[in-house]
Amino acid sequence: MKPSAKRLVISFAICILFTGLFSVLFCAREHIWPLAKAAFFSQNCLLRFGRTNAADSQLVLIGIDRLTYANVSFFQSDEYPSEPALKMMEENFPWSRAVWARLIERLVKAGAKVVATDLIFAAPGQDDEELKRVLDQYRDHIVVAYDLVEAKTDRGEETSLQLPNESVITYPDKTPAVEDDRLGCVTIRPDADGVLRHCYYRQGGDQMRNVLGPDVTLESLAARVLRKYGRPDLIPPGFDDKMFRFTANPGFGYKPIPVGAVMSPHLWRTTYSDGEFFRGKIVLIGPTSELFHDFHAVPLGSARARTQQEIAANEMPGPEIHLNIIGAALHHEFLSEPGLVWELVLIASAGLVAFALCVLTQNPLKRLIGLAGANLGYVALAFAYFDRASGLLLPLATPLLALNFSGVTTSAYDYFLERRDKRRVRRTLERYVSRDVVKELLDNPETFFNVRGGVRRAVTILFCDVRGFTTLTESANEAQLVQQLNEYFENWVQTVFEHEGSLDKFIGDAVMAVWGNIPKVSRGERKDAQNAVATALKMKPKLAELNRIWSARGWKEFHIGIGINHGEVIVGEIGSSQKAEITAIGDAVNLASRLEGLTKKYHADLLLGESVAKLVGDIYILRTVASVQVKGKTKAVDIFTVMGDGAAQTVSLPVWLARYEAGVRLYRARQFTEAAAEFRECLAKQADDYLSTRYLSFCESLMKNPPDESWTAAEVMTDK
Repeated sequence: MKPSAKRLVISFAICILFTGLFSVLFCAREHIWPLAKAAFFSQNCLLRFGRTNAADSQLVLIGIDRLTYANVSFFQSDEYPSEPALKMMEENFPWSRAVWARLIERLVKAGAKVVATDLIFAAPGQDDEELKRVLDQYRDHIVVAYDLVEAKTDRGEETSLQLPNESVITYPDKTPAVEDDRLGCVTIRPDADGVLRHCYYRQGGDQMRNVLGPDVTLESLAARVLRKYGRPDLIPPGFDDKMFRFTANPGFGYKPIPVGAVMSPHLWRTTYSDGEFFRGKIVLIGPTSELFHDFHAVPLGSARARTQQEIAANEMPGPEIHLNIIGAALHHEFLSEPGLVWELVLIASAGLVAFALCVLTQNPLKRLIGLAGANLGYVALAFAYFDRASGLLLPLATPLLALNFSGVTTSAYDYFLERRDKRRVRRTLERYVSRDVVKELLDNPETFFNVRGGVRRAVTILFCDVRGFTTLTESANEAQLVQQLNEYFENWVQTVFEHEGSLDKFIGDAVMAVWGNIPKVSRGERKDAQNAVATALKMKPKLAELNRIWSARGWKEFHIGIGINHGEVIVGEIGSSQKAEITAIGDAVNLASRLEGLTKKYHADLLLGESVAKLVGDIYILRTVASVQVKGKTKAVDIFTVMGDGAAQTVSLPVWLARYEAGVRLYRARQFTEAAAEFRECLAKQADDYLSTRYLSFCESLMKNPPDESWTAAEVMTDK
């Protein structure tokens, strides 16, 4: 079913509303922390699960590890004479600057292209002059770290430079110290959520809070290393920060080599081939143990780290971060975000997708599946662009929020309308069929559609007609008669529904009700038949009460006849393309109608077919009325009526009724004299009993004129 124009307009308005809302929020996301946090989370997902930068074999990390820092010696005793620095490394940290001088000199002589230290040497130390000698002698191969330190003072936040002390590097008087090509800035600035995703390769002096002059350019450790490596062309131009692609989770990309292993003469010779391993490479020396507190949150690993092992999973040591930054430049693995216009286009597209789902389907499950598919599709698209060499970082948070808020809200709106329409249909249907039937039609529509083409069902049918209604219409006031009929039908409908039946139709003043036409509502053939009889018995006192009320108003009373039959019928949609209804057709329906007509002939207000009598005989006291052959049929059927509203289990069979049933059996056995005697006994107890009088008249007539062998005791009806 296609959605209405009004529903589409409102759904489109909802999508426009949320698209506009999230577009505005996106533009102001930096000031809305929950949205900014969602954006950071989506970036983390891409960085964590998307493609990573390959580890470059030319980049080597030498780490100051926990064992070496804790003075746990793993050197062999015969190594000390050949390497005096080993003895110094067994002293308390910080070690003599001669250790670092020896390490740098060893690496450079081995052929390392660049040796960088993530150590600042800010305070004067032992053997500074030895380190100064090495830094001066190999200045074309060396980069030493310095930092920008931000501290809170009484005057607010102040920024200062933390440089190597002048006993290590001598600074010219008129030249800014940071312009010494041996110095590289190691300052790391995380994003607002405390996670590092961006880096600077150079910064202008005006970005340094007036610590440096506006004409001074500050280069990072990575930029200095690239220059010394002979690849200044790989340094990104400009002063903007760059989002870069990480190599791997902390400790898995650039695994640190313990500084003690490099200083060991034995390992230097056996493991590193007398330093050949380091030839032509970039070597970075720095602290890798958590004892140095040089760890920074990165968008890898667990975002909820608590234990030390978990912290190691999402916090990376500073030296490893710098190698990731250098590796990003070497492989040009930078990430970019689409411009503001394109990001707004993506948000608008998300709203359009949500609206398209409204147009394509109104089924809630299909809508949710489509919405889930759209989410997965966009996430897959984001990963596809992220994994490409260009590294386009599509925003996930706001487009998906716009998509889902639009989709869920329009679905909720459609659900509200559907529930409202269903309630309206339910209220309308409940005027014609019971609540159980309505529930089945609305909650299990396949049942309804299955019967449209026609199915055979064993059902119980009730027909009821107002006797002499044509005469009433000739003399009654129109408005009064309509009101009287409505009150009458109101009680009928209520009674049928109370007994789990469905109102098939009104035919003028007649009522047709059915039990068992909807399988899931049916309680079984026996129970359906019992419910139909109970409905008729319940309606008789209700009609008596209505007649009392109508008489008080001066209105004429209604008198009814009810026929109930059970049998197999065809249930299906009968009618034309302009007007059709689900109804029951077949011999069982026709017989129920004939039984209703026979109530006048036999002076009974309720007649049951023999098929119904078999199903309710153990519940109600039944009285045999006759054996009749209705018009159009060749086979006679027994018909019965119900004695009052008494149940067979609680009310004993009256003596006169037992004599009556015996008389009927004798009558059908051609024992007319004996039957007449039984009927006279009945009339002695029930003087005005019509059926006993009728059978007595038949017996007396047949005693005078005995029937031939073809006589069957069945009465043949010549009219309907």
